Amino acid sequence: MTGHTGQSKATNQESLAAITALYEATIRKLRRANKRKLSKLTLSFEGRLAEAYEQLNASAQTLSRAQSKADDLQRLVRHLQHEGKQREVREGQAARDMQHLAAKVLTLHSNANTRLDPSTAAIFARRGWNTEVGRS
Repeated sequence: MTGHTGQSKATNQESLAAITALYEATIRKLRRANKRKLSKLTLSFEGRLAEAYEQLNASAQTLSRAQSKADDLQRLVRHLQHEGKQREVREGQAARDMQHLAAKVLTLHSNANTRLDPSTAAIFARRGWNTEVGRS
């Protein structure tokens, strides 16, 4: 029985060694396969990351250009608003000056007891000014 047990032990050890070798070979094979898959995935993700970075960079540049254009347009709008206000002030002053001159013309004609020519009288009439001599 001892001989049979010794053979059985040796057979068991050989079987265990074979199973262990098979297990280790399977693990190495899986590790290599997983390493290749991981490498492929890493490369794929790195490529996608590079593409995403390029798109992000392009978007940032586009945004920067758009912001610059918006700033330029805001400056232009402020400039045009300022010019518009200045024009309103000048036009208001010109209207006041013309009213003053018109009053002087009417006063001079009234003092000279003369009538305005028809086209000038029509301009005054459109503005609601009385051009009759002796009336004001």
